Amino acid sequence: MLKQKPNLTINNNINYYKRKFQHVNTMLITLLDTPILKTQHIGSTAIEGALTSGIIDVLVIVESLHAMTTLDEKRLNLQHFYRLHHAYNKKCVYAKFDNLQSLNETVRLHIIEEHSKKLNKYIEGQHMLEANYEAFNVYKKAINHDVSVKEYENLKSNWIKIKLSV
Repeated sequence: MLKQKPNLTINNNINYYKRKFQHVNTMLITLLDTPILKTQHIGSTAIEGALTSGIIDVLVIVESLHAMTTLDEKRLNLQHFYRLHHAYNKKCVYAKFDNLQSLNETVRLHIIEEHSKKLNKYIEGQHMLEANYEAFNVYKKAINHDVSVKEYENLKSNWIKIKLSV
């Protein structure tokens, strides 16, 4: 099923997104025998004034990706998080959807290993977004036309990679 383009709005209610993040954080940290070391609220829902589609992005830090076993996947499934099976390099991604017909994401978990280059890039990327969210807002508005959701996500990622390499 082809997902609709994101409906972008300005994040004028950061407390709402913080509460939603805290709810997800509590659920993750209290999972029985969780391999999760810590979490961080990332992305545009963590930035006041940022243009957002409303998906809560959560950076989930684990000692090892191998620690995310089948049992952990089942536990996340019971909380209505489902693994996205794409060619992710050195990370696992799970998403929660508003329903399983439209597949509109409400929460996305980015599971990364502690002490990894990927983790450092995520943290650098979040700092860069916080400092440059207005420019990113302009860019997101410009690319949110006539492209698929996959292309939109790839273009956003490429913008961040370019900004981090400067």
